[in-house]
Amino acid sequence: MQSFLNLVAKHILGNHATLERVNIIVPTRRAAFFLMQELAKETTEAIMSPNVVAVDDFVESMSTLEIEDPVHLLFDLYETFQEIDPDVQFDRFMGWASVLLNDLDRIDQYLVKTSYLFDYLTEAHAITRWQESMPAGKTLQTEGGTKQYFSLFENINRVYISFRSRLLAKGKAYRGMAYREVAEDVEGILVEKSDFEKLYFAGFNAFTESEKVIVSALIKAKKAEVLWDTDRYYMSENAGVEAGKSLREYQKSNAFGAWNWTTDHLMSSEKHITIYGVPNATLQTKVAGQLYKQMRELDAQGDAIPTAIVLADENLLSPMLYSLDENVSDLNVTMGLSMRNSLLYTLIDSIFELQQNVVEFKNKKGQLIRIPKFGHKSINKVLNHPFIRHYEYVALKPLSDGQTIIQKTLWAITSGNQVFLSPEDLMALSDGHPLFKILFTHWQKNNSRQVIQTFYQLIELLREVYKDYKNALETEYLYLFYTLLKQFEQTIEEKSELITLRTLRSFMFELIRQTKIPFSGEPVSNLQIMGMLETRALDFERIIILSVNEGMIPQAKRQNSLIPYDAAQAVGLPTHQHQEAVMSYHFYRLLQRAKEVHMLYTSTNDAPGGGEKSRFIRQVEYELSQYNPLIRIENKTVVLESRKQDELDEVVHKDEAMLVVIRNYLAGKGIFPTHLNEFIRCSMQFYLKHIVGVKEKEEVEEELGMDKIGTWLHAALERLDNEFFLQKTDPSEEQIKAVLREEFDDKFKGYVTDMGLNRIYYQVGENQILVFLKHQMSQRPRREILAAEQPLSTKIQLILQGAYTPVRIGGKIDRIEQSEDGTLYVMDYKTGSVELTGKQKLADPVRREEVIRNDPDRKMGYVRQLWMYEYLMYRKMLDEQGLKIAGKNYAFGDYAVKSGFYSFRDPKNLISNPLDLTEELAPAQFIEKSEVILTDILNVLLDPDVPFRKTPDLSTCQYCDFVGICGR
Repeated sequence: MQSFLNLVAKHILGNHATLERVNIIVPTRRAAFFLMQELAKETTEAIMSPNVVAVDDFVESMSTLEIEDPVHLLFDLYETFQEIDPDVQFDRFMGWASVLLNDLDRIDQYLVKTSYLFDYLTEAHAITRWQESMPAGKTLQTEGGTKQYFSLFENINRVYISFRSRLLAKGKAYRGMAYREVAEDVEGILVEKSDFEKLYFAGFNAFTESEKVIVSALIKAKKAEVLWDTDRYYMSENAGVEAGKSLREYQKSNAFGAWNWTTDHLMSSEKHITIYGVPNATLQTKVAGQLYKQMRELDAQGDAIPTAIVLADENLLSPMLYSLDENVSDLNVTMGLSMRNSLLYTLIDSIFELQQNVVEFKNKKGQLIRIPKFGHKSINKVLNHPFIRHYEYVALKPLSDGQTIIQKTLWAITSGNQVFLSPEDLMALSDGHPLFKILFTHWQKNNSRQVIQTFYQLIELLREVYKDYKNALETEYLYLFYTLLKQFEQTIEEKSELITLRTLRSFMFELIRQTKIPFSGEPVSNLQIMGMLETRALDFERIIILSVNEGMIPQAKRQNSLIPYDAAQAVGLPTHQHQEAVMSYHFYRLLQRAKEVHMLYTSTNDAPGGGEKSRFIRQVEYELSQYNPLIRIENKTVVLESRKQDELDEVVHKDEAMLVVIRNYLAGKGIFPTHLNEFIRCSMQFYLKHIVGVKEKEEVEEELGMDKIGTWLHAALERLDNEFFLQKTDPSEEQIKAVLREEFDDKFKGYVTDMGLNRIYYQVGENQILVFLKHQMSQRPRREILAAEQPLSTKIQLILQGAYTPVRIGGKIDRIEQSEDGTLYVMDYKTGSVELTGKQKLADPVRREEVIRNDPDRKMGYVRQLWMYEYLMYRKMLDEQGLKIAGKNYAFGDYAVKSGFYSFRDPKNLISNPLDLTEELAPAQFIEKSEVILTDILNVLLDPDVPFRKTPDLSTCQYCDFVGICGR
């Protein structure tokens, strides 16, 4: 089938003997290239080429003004706004600067009478219009926000006039301003010029007002001709289709001369259209890649058919490229890859975030001082970035311990729980490596040159490791970022008084958002990957269109403008109806000459448009198919294939080898009260922690957890017991506070306790210890403290699974005390609540032993812990002819052993162990009963028929370190 551009080429060649004085204007540069190809195909001898250009390039060449670059435009607009509103904040300005520039551009492109527009937007006129729609007797309130609302439009009016004047004085313009200049002086600029014979405008469908004026003036002067690509279906047969909305008006007005051409492809040509419902957006690219692979296999017998993959959602470009078969090399990408979606952007963002992390501390005099320290999260984010990791892989040699400086730094932060680090700390960790100097030199306030130099140095460092990298995208991103920095450097020289660190970041991110990587490839490749707008004036026999969802094609109704909808409609600015009509034309024009069409849409509800098919698909299914019986439509649904998976066995069976490991564990490391509690609560946790030896993941913690507070208070009480109470002296409040501070700094120096929750936690912990010790020191009579943090262990022989098994039992007792009647008390500190539930179970002689054997309740675990401490005390007395503490021997049978808790939540209350295993003082009976219970528990541990399994109580998993391994 003859393409539109081939038709244009033949028409022009038929009208002119020579082409050097012929100008052809098309919608895009891509169309200009393909039209040149068609002209070359249709000529039999060498001739001078016509001037074929995109419409923007044509207007820019005709204008006496030079189009200004985006950086200078934004700065000029800001300076203009400052003249009108000196208090305008740059960060707020950047939030709507691009929208305002776009509005000014459209105002000029559509030749809007600005006096009328801004008069329309004045408060008096708006209130008159709004009042008309109010119910009778109701009056609009004009206080508060309405004043601010209308002052915005007064400012925009003044900005528009002043901004244009500023640019004109420099001979500069934004795009719409250049269009307006040419349109308003079309006679002088274009018509009177005689350096061209004729102008052809080919492939357009919706002119702006300035383009209408330019084209109609040239046609009136018989210097131009418009070549349309329209179809009878939407021009006359089905006038309800939005695609022909503007075109029907143009044809009716006769403003553009004779109408060339209206074809009949949509209603007369054979087409095979397949519509695919796909579960998610990214999966569409996989489906499209697979479709193209199948097409190539079928094409292998003959000539390859030109194919276009059209992406309505440009964010799918990267996954689309990765979804193509690796053998596809003959392709051309006409879209740009947004720098905003690149890994380099995330690195730049992370560095800015890092540098803005300044912490305030109090010095010893209580004054606030600003110390530049970087937060550990920001450091982690930068050092773990793929760009930096690739640099580490290529350029950093491991140190003597096998770690690189990056691994060493990350380990030092985690192991030392360093929440904040100064540049000096990081330099010391890296031995002053250039990478760390670039990343972690603190930026001086508002020193933009330092920021830009930092990024120059970083680009240079990364360029060296990426120059031989097989993926060229990263190198291209680095180059593009380098060119952006060059623009900034030039602007900073001119506008240094305006640039702060915040403005630099805002500008940089705005420019990055606008910047795309242009792909270079062979334009005449068999496969073209393009956006919807790039398809203008181009024809393909085979098309794959992705994201044909409502909200994507056409786009959702968004008014991305400061100008209200009613005002835009009143002055002739394009609204969402106009955009929908334009997109409708592109869609139908793409189908006109196509024979094979594949349309993919996302069928799930979380897709843009709510998983709804585009109205264009429905129009094809229910309208176009009625006009053309040669259209064959197939609907297909892509379903993810479900494969039956073998259910994972969520238990660990004990084979002979494992039983040997468990016996070695019992004889060697031994069983401790906490181990026993873990086994009863969740045997899988016990297995992972003590049999396999999986270590808990170390992470930097900014806030003190209960475990850290408990460790701190235990350590402080041990020191206070050893340095004061065991020496028969009582510490003062100042001495208690000093010990608490020293122990905290020794164990948790990375935590900041000068601010936030940590300050509160520290003060609460300090207060608990003060109340607890003051209460202890005021007791009369007062128990004597015999030992602090006393380690005890014993080895016994138990018959486990029919064999004598050596078992080591150990524990560390927080404090051993003695009352006046000689009773020894084993006391355990608890930072949390120890209010015991189920005390009736512990009072029942039968049930209490079952509680110790298998009750997984955490509070019952506390009781089990005290029971084991009591057992250890009696067993040591028996085995060693008395327990020796502080030079005194406590003989077996002479002393009763009891236990209890000191809870820091209730520091004045002593909580006694509610479990009495024997009815009276009977140490031998206590040991005997205890070892029977231990035997029962450890028999289960060594039972090959009882595997390690996950606990059924999910609350146990809440704070478990192995929850990820278990998949809970």
